[in-house]
Amino acid sequence: MTEQTLIANLQAHDPAAYAVLIESYSNLVYRVVYNILQTPQDAEDALQETFITIYNQIGNFRGESKLSSWIYRVATNTALNCIQRKKRKMGQDVPMISDDDDEETELEIGDALTPLPETMLESQETAVLLHEALQELSPKLRSALVLFELEGLSMKETAVALDISESAAKLRVRRARIELQRILARHMQETTVS
Repeated sequence: MTEQTLIANLQAHDPAAYAVLIESYSNLVYRVVYNILQTPQDAEDALQETFITIYNQIGNFRGESKLSSWIYRVATNTALNCIQRKKRKMGQDVPMISDDDDEETELEIGDALTPLPETMLESQETAVLLHEALQELSPKLRSALVLFELEGLSMKETAVALDISESAAKLRVRRARIELQRILARHMQETTVS
């Protein structure tokens, strides 16, 4: 089934098309929401909520991007909304996720946009450390980094998934990398001291 046929069948609310959609995209959606939410239970809830949203909103899909880019956007928004709901329930202030970094700014890409070293995941301890550090990133920085680094989306696809400009996506990924490096350095220092 071609993507266009799948979209048309989804918009006609064909149950067989939804089975194909879930079969094709459930692993992708789960990875995205898990990497943002960091807990299996929250990721399962967000996975279900994402597919419900897709079912309800597929009529609004205009085909201006690939279906997978739109699904990334729905999954990312669902995960971020889950974080906001959780914080509200816990009585914490929930800062609005603003696009204040959505400026057409020239960036010096340099080292900040180079991939994280493959050696980062050579040991189980480092993987755990990286997982903990990711949890400390703000949701908007974590989602940008997850989409670009872990999901392997291009910068343009990351921007589409986050519904921001490409320069804003570059800036978020750059900020996320810098913040992640700072967090990892602090964790490494704490580990060496103790």
